[in-house]
Amino acid sequence: MIKKLRYLAVAILAAGLVGCASEPPREVSSVSSSKTKALNEPKISKASTDGLNITYIEASMGFDGGCNPYKSFSSELNQCSELPENVAKMAIDHCEKYDKKAMFHGNGTSLLQMTVSKFTCDKKD
Repeated sequence: MIKKLRYLAVAILAAGLVGCASEPPREVSSVSSSKTKALNEPKISKASTDGLNITYIEASMGFDGGCNPYKSFSSELNQCSELPENVAKMAIDHCEKYDKKAMFHGNGTSLLQMTVSKFTCDKKD
């Protein structure tokens, strides 16, 4: 009986870890801007040749019908996130300086509940 409980506990833990796997990044040029706006001037909070984080206050009007609404409002990175046009342009311009393309990994939140968009700069195909 104890062996079965151990196997059950391991299976539940493994399923939880698989569920937490990060989703693949998207090229910034393919991310929609139709339902979101930045309410303040976005600021680059961390930057390098490999990527950047941009922090801003966001106003969002709904979400993609194909997305899980719970994930849209969570602080986890997700595929339902959209980008304000000026944030997308900042990311693209930053990566272009290094002859790379900007890849969007999703949004999180800062301690002040501001949106933090995370990007990497990947080699162009």
